[in-house]
Amino acid sequence: MLNSCQGGWNEFTKSNPGIRRGRLVPEGRQSQIAFHTHLTHNINNLGVHQAIEFDYVLLNEGTGYSVYTGHFVAPVSGLYVFAWTITSGDYTCIVYDVVKNNEILVHFISDAADHNDWAVSSGTAVTRMNSGDRVWIRVSDIFVPCSHTVYGTGFGTSSFAGYLLN
Repeated sequence: MLNSCQGGWNEFTKSNPGIRRGRLVPEGRQSQIAFHTHLTHNINNLGVHQAIEFDYVLLNEGTGYSVYTGHFVAPVSGLYVFAWTITSGDYTCIVYDVVKNNEILVHFISDAADHNDWAVSSGTAVTRMNSGDRVWIRVSDIFVPCSHTVYGTGFGTSSFAGYLLN
């Protein structure tokens, strides 16, 4: 049964070459854009709107991520997926935003302020970007009595990643 279904699909795509071509990356467009970063140290007392500069780059296909600014700059227009994990340690917390071109996509908090344990928050965002648009993670201006500390050591490594979906 499976072979007959696959055979039918193959015949359909052979007789409709536009279907097959539509799955290829258009000429002149970079086919692989992705980055994956994390912190190698803890950062204490971050200021309001200060970007978290993830200093260790595991992957930077398309060279969109900068360790100097903490920003990802889209090399090409398209639909992008971003994922992050932010950790605060014993008796610390951080309230943060994921931002695109100074527009907040989401607010998050990692809150271990009242206990001797780590707090971890993770999320995913999907957004359409034009070439040159920026996405980064920064300390929020929402007032919460926090130390705005982010962890990058041990099992609490904070990370930020993204890729071009389409």
